[in-house]
Amino acid sequence: MTKAESKDNQQSSGHVAREVARLILTGVWREGTTLPREIELASRFGVSRASMRESLSLLKAKGLIASRQKAGTHVRARFDWNMLDEELLNWTLLALPTQEFAKQIMEVRRIVEPEACAICAVRGTDEDFARIERAYRGMDAAGMDRVAYAEPDLQFHRGILIATGNDFLIAFGATVAAALRMSFNLSSTNPGAPRKSLPYHRTVLDEIWARNPDGARQAMHKLMDLTEQNIVSAMSRQKKKDAEDENARTRRAR
Repeated sequence: MTKAESKDNQQSSGHVAREVARLILTGVWREGTTLPREIELASRFGVSRASMRESLSLLKAKGLIASRQKAGTHVRARFDWNMLDEELLNWTLLALPTQEFAKQIMEVRRIVEPEACAICAVRGTDEDFARIERAYRGMDAAGMDRVAYAEPDLQFHRGILIATGNDFLIAFGATVAAALRMSFNLSSTNPGAPRKSLPYHRTVLDEIWARNPDGARQAMHKLMDLTEQNIVSAMSRQKKKDAEDENARTRRAR
């Protein structure tokens, strides 16, 4: 197989894995469902059996499916799914209602980030704090540009996790990078949202520099409150827009 053929095969496998995952995530193929045979799946998605086999291997690694000898491949129970897998997070965002997904993401962030802030304030080095400071300055420099603001915002939050010195939290931060980015994108769709959140980030940073764990924890809780308010507002506007679009389509159809 040439390098070009290998690349095409990987892209095809990734595309098919995403499509199968969508069927599982949306409940078309429910937990416990036995999937069609490999040859039938390959025909359905228009790929070779080798590509189909690779797609199924990707989904097995993410905990979505499992195979049993003479029993075929079945969808695993939801609690077995590796929801912290970056690809699976992205697929879930596309497949599930945004409101429910955003709610779950915020719950995870509220559990992790305030305590990470407190640990960071105690254990972090001046070099760690300077890294977070640089991310903050990047946010400040972005002004009202939501796109330019997103990456330093992500680096700010990941920098806090890195500064804890806890290998599990650091690994967690790398895993949920996609989830954090989605949360930022949802919350920052409000007009002026990035700029409005900047003072809250500054307070978090000041409490970290002051090595005040309680203050850092509370500052992050307040930032999470603002983020959640922005997300709720953004989803409310989107829901209203979707309803207006649906009404317009209904009127045109009459």
